[in-house]
Amino acid sequence: MKKLLLHLSLVTIVAITGACSRKTETGSCCKTAVSGDSARTVISDQSIFLLESDWETYRNSSMALSDLSGKATVAAMIFTHCPSACPRIVADMKNIESSLSEEERKQVQFLLISMDPERDTPERMRQFAADHRLNDTWEMIRADKDATMEIAQVLGVRIKPLDDGGFDHSNIIQILNRNGELSFQQQGLNIDPGECLKQIRLLL
Repeated sequence: MKKLLLHLSLVTIVAITGACSRKTETGSCCKTAVSGDSARTVISDQSIFLLESDWETYRNSSMALSDLSGKATVAAMIFTHCPSACPRIVADMKNIESSLSEEERKQVQFLLISMDPERDTPERMRQFAADHRLNDTWEMIRADKDATMEIAQVLGVRIKPLDDGGFDHSNIIQILNRNGELSFQQQGLNIDPGECLKQIRLLL
């Protein structure tokens, strides 16, 4: 786990030097995870699937990050009380979604990770999903504070609590491959989706 955090912290340092950045490939050290009774999937030590945290979805169900395996993931950290930046991030993600073909959308999932787990209850997240007309290919999740800060560190998202209950935070859309490895980061708001679409299609 320390190797995972160290590696992705280095990725973050590279990422903040420009509007977008691609993950640098490193060593090939891998670990093996067992799914089901017989299927075996090789997961590298760069995968977020190695983070052993429990998450609650906006459907009141539990999940692990490894449940995201099998599809490319477009992810972002937000909080539902955010007045401006987070709705724009979601709009940018919806723009990516609408630019994919029907066949491509079957291979891509969209993930919103709350940075405000105390206020972002499942009911609150469901209302947010309804307000933004998010379909079943989207998932919204929350966890405890430790898991939230851990995933923020891994994904390179800076989060600073404010006195009014809000957060000063990075505006980043993450592209993860089918094995939960960070493949690309888009930084900023209202960005043309062309490069993200290119990187997603390389993963399909």
